[in-house]
Amino acid sequence: MKIAVLMGSPRKKDSYSVCKEIEKQLSLYGDNIEFDYIFLNEFNIKSCKGCCLCFQKSESDCPCREDELNSIKERLFSAAGVIVASPVYAYQVTGQLKCFIDRMSYLFHRQEMVGIPTLIVVTTDGGGSKQVYRYLKMAMSGWGMDVVDNIQIVSPLYFENRSQQGVFEFNERYYRRINNKLIKISTKFIERLKLADRKTPTIYDIFMFNCLRSKTYTSNADYEYWEKRGWLNKEYFYEIKLNFVKRIFGRFMKVLVCMAVARYRKRIN
Repeated sequence: MKIAVLMGSPRKKDSYSVCKEIEKQLSLYGDNIEFDYIFLNEFNIKSCKGCCLCFQKSESDCPCREDELNSIKERLFSAAGVIVASPVYAYQVTGQLKCFIDRMSYLFHRQEMVGIPTLIVVTTDGGGSKQVYRYLKMAMSGWGMDVVDNIQIVSPLYFENRSQQGVFEFNERYYRRINNKLIKISTKFIERLKLADRKTPTIYDIFMFNCLRSKTYTSNADYEYWEKRGWLNKEYFYEIKLNFVKRIFGRFMKVLVCMAVARYRKRIN
C-alpha cells in the first residue's frame, strides 16, 4: 500500500518531521505501507499561464507541459492514500505547493482522485494554520478526495530543540496533546485506508459536489467527462445511501446551481 506525501516545504524540517511521525505510527499496524515523499521543490514545475485550455479542452493541451508535472501525477495517482503537508508562508501554503495546485486546477473540473483518503498537515511558527487548512481542505475536496482529518502544529511549542520564536517555546502539555492527536489521526487514516466501502459524504462534500457539477454547464470537456462517469444526475460521485437531510440538501443545491446558471446565461445573452 503506497502513501504519497506531497511536501510543500522547501526544507526537510517541521512538516517533514510530522509526516515521518505519522509514518512511524502507521508502521505499528504491521501492514506493508510504503511512503513516497514527493518534494515539490526538487521538480521543475512551470507556473500556470491562466489560459484555461485545460478547463475548456484537455489538460494535455497545457502549454506548460514541457516540465516534470506528469512524473508527479503518476506517483500521486497510483497512491492508495495521500498526505498533503505545508508550513504557513504569509498566511498561505508555500509557493511550491500553490504552483502545483494551480497546474492541477483541471482536477476541480474533472476529478481523477475521487474517494482517495487524505490527511492535511500544517505547521507554523505562529498563526495562519487555520487559513492554510481551509484552503487545502477546499482544494482536496474539490479534487473529489476524502479528507479524513488534519493536524495543525505550532512548531516552537511542539519541537523541543527548536529555538524560541517570540513568545512561543517548547511546552510539554502542548507536545503531549499534539502527540495524542497524531496517534488518533494516524489510526483514523489507516482505518479509512482499509475500509472496503466508500465513506458517506458530509454536508460539505455534497455542497462541493454540486458546486463542481456547475462546471459542466460551461465546458464541453467537463460535461463529457461527467456524463461518461454517470455523475451528471447523481447525488454524489459514487453510489452511497444518504440520509433524508443530505438527500434534500443535495437536491436543493442542484436546483440552486441550475437557477444560478440560468440567470447567468440570461444576463450574457
